[in-house]
Amino acid sequence: MLTVRRIGNDRVDVVPAATLDAARTEAGGFLWVDLVGSDPSHTELLCRLGVNDWVAEDILQPSTHPKAESHDDHLFVVVHAIDLQLVDGQFGQLDTCELDIVIGPGWLVTHAAGELEIIAGTRQALERDPHLGTTPGMLAHTLLDQLVDVYEPYIDDFVPRAIDEVEASLFTERQPDPAVRIEIYLRRRDVQRLVRVAGPQAHAVQRLTAMAGELAAAGRLPDYRALFADIADRLAYVANQTRSLTDQLDTAFDHYEAVVAHNQNDIAKVLTMVAAVLLPITVVAGIYGMNFVYMPELDERWAYPAVMVLNVVIVVVNLILFRLKGWIGGRGRTARVARTLQVGAGRVVRAPAMGVRVAGRSAARLAPWRLLR
Repeated sequence: MLTVRRIGNDRVDVVPAATLDAARTEAGGFLWVDLVGSDPSHTELLCRLGVNDWVAEDILQPSTHPKAESHDDHLFVVVHAIDLQLVDGQFGQLDTCELDIVIGPGWLVTHAAGELEIIAGTRQALERDPHLGTTPGMLAHTLLDQLVDVYEPYIDDFVPRAIDEVEASLFTERQPDPAVRIEIYLRRRDVQRLVRVAGPQAHAVQRLTAMAGELAAAGRLPDYRALFADIADRLAYVANQTRSLTDQLDTAFDHYEAVVAHNQNDIAKVLTMVAAVLLPITVVAGIYGMNFVYMPELDERWAYPAVMVLNVVIVVVNLILFRLKGWIGGRGRTARVARTLQVGAGRVVRAPAMGVRVAGRSAARLAPWRLLR
């Protein structure tokens, strides 16, 4: 699908593609050529605009990584938007969509494999306020700004909130829900996909900024460096944030594995204590279960009650020993009780009841402190 719009004189008008050459010669404003799909006829139209032959072919080919190129009098950049599919009113599976932008003198070309929300959003914004696209560079800035606006709610709100919920469930539930592991896997997959795009994308826009300055110095294009530098800074933030989210998700997964391992250790400890309690009784039963001809106590009336009392005493003694060692029924005598300390300008730390050992400059930072009642 091909749509040509003329932007200028505070208006946005749709122009028939057949009159593209005539529309280019009109004074004032510029053309926005929006391509959707990979129709081979689009290549001829791009060449009529003055787009480099290689760029005209490259636009219609899918690209797996962002990039920026400079040609005679136009700039070419490939970026990736994200498509957030909603599931039950919340963000679900994440996917990326390629967006190609060519910025030339008096025209701008955009291309995508399908309809993109950022294209529709930019078109609606222009219809409300045509000043958002007074030049091709300004329109490219608006498109890239819309692209970053889609990233930020995902990396600043949705994923951090999901991580907080995962960590809260790990520390509040005795047995972690297997759905927590699935949630971590899904978020890690999506964030890793963003990491593969965000870093190269920030670098590509930084290169675009530098190349825009070179073409402006040569007098082939207006100076768009300030516009693209703003987008480059925001994309650099997105790249740093995705790396931080990767670390947080890795930490959350480690917490999950630690909680599962801790629960398994608790189960193994219970089974070990049961075995330790029953083992002496098994020894007693084994001794009196042997088929010797002469065992004097077997003929006594007190033999059976005595063995039963012995078994009970063994169980009770074992349980008392386990209790004293802190293996059952609490932390035991060796556990340290933590106190909450207020440090410096309101920071809160946890310290054992025995006190805080302070050395060097830490003494000045920890003094004065007082116990919170």
